[in-house]
Amino acid sequence: MPLEPVDVGEAGEPAVVEGTKGEWRVDPAALGDDFEGRTALLSPFDRLVYDRIRAKELFGFEYTLEMYKPAAKRRWGYFALPILHGDRLVGKVDATADRKVSVLRVNAIHEDVRFSRAMSKAVQAELEDLASWLVLREFEPA
Repeated sequence: MPLEPVDVGEAGEPAVVEGTKGEWRVDPAALGDDFEGRTALLSPFDRLVYDRIRAKELFGFEYTLEMYKPAAKRRWGYFALPILHGDRLVGKVDATADRKVSVLRVNAIHEDVRFSRAMSKAVQAELEDLASWLVLREFEPA
């Protein structure tokens, strides 16, 4: 029996996202729920930022994975991690795990918007969590 393609474009309820083109869909179970944002360091391959054009349209977030660029041409770092704060993409973190000395080295934190004290603390907490998750003893802030 041949496999039939599944139209996943019909999943969820149609939704309008102001300021964007195209059709959007939302999980009906999420409708009516209050949104409680948090701060997170994202992978460059996270679905929120993977489509660079959509990230620019929705969030005004400019991002390029720069690992294949020569070091002198990089703006944000070899493998910069996008920073999500609440419902906004607010910056990028350039960090490297130095496993020889068990340290997460933070080379730079690029603020796309001016960070409040609370945002800075939340990003620092995420970096500490990342170092712990990577089983590193500590991290060196930028």
